[in-house]
Amino acid sequence: MRGEIYVKIAYWYYTLGFTQDEIAKRLSLTRQKVNQIINSLMDLGIVSINIHGYEKENVEVECKIEEKYGIRQAIVASDYGESETAIYKVANVAAQYLDEYIQNEMTIGVSWGHTLAAVVNEMSFKARNNCCVVQLMGAQNIDQGAEKSDEIARGLANKLDCASHILYAPVVVENAETKMWLLREKSIKASYELMSGCDVAVLGVGELTENATMCTRGYITKADVRILREQGFVGDIAMNPIRKDGRWDGCPLTERLLNADMDCLKQIHNTILVASGRQKVEAIKAVLSSGCIDTLVIDETTGRLVLDNN
Repeated sequence: MRGEIYVKIAYWYYTLGFTQDEIAKRLSLTRQKVNQIINSLMDLGIVSINIHGYEKENVEVECKIEEKYGIRQAIVASDYGESETAIYKVANVAAQYLDEYIQNEMTIGVSWGHTLAAVVNEMSFKARNNCCVVQLMGAQNIDQGAEKSDEIARGLANKLDCASHILYAPVVVENAETKMWLLREKSIKASYELMSGCDVAVLGVGELTENATMCTRGYITKADVRILREQGFVGDIAMNPIRKDGRWDGCPLTERLLNADMDCLKQIHNTILVASGRQKVEAIKAVLSSGCIDTLVIDETTGRLVLDNN
């Protein structure tokens, strides 16, 4: 277990007054395990009169995000004001978290994007038995191959020395009838069954503007963006558009998407959002408000902006 988690448990227990049951529920641990950790904090030198070993400001930001959005855990990476390198600091912290979190016999779902590609690149090579990595959204025809969901799935499977399952279909089709026919295909049915059985999902977030990748790469048109914005949609997760208040119902794009929908993401035990960037703050807030995120990994600067009520 990461040393930072021991520090956070100390902060929750001794500073915020959380009970051992509350801590156990947040971290999906047994109460006995939490009790064991708390009893070891003095011997480890983490707790004396003060809490040592972690930046107090980051712990406070994490706890405020957890409280505001009702998520299980926030992990804030120190960026030291260096916004241009924040994504790599976030990727490194997320990679460390996943290196420890992913265990044998897990099914891991992934989406797409530059941030996730960086996370996979930072992860260690560590074989897991009977794991499977699943592509949570259809294919993207983009130049940056490493950022595509199928390449991210293959890359993560390579790090874990396990199988990957690719969704052989486009992420957006032109009409609902095409999606209906594709869903009858045996291989696509199998992909959807694996999506619904994921133990963990690792996702990036996209802003919903005409400059966003999903628009500049032609998956949706500028007219689509305008319609979605008029209906209150401000961001997306695994290509699922989300409104500012976290709602996603009535989205006109949904019937054309081949991906894990929001109901699927909500039922996954640990849905992890890895996010960075001032331009994505509105989208991050929306996704956190949706109720589908369990764990957030974010840089300090963006995390503080996410707490801003503006």
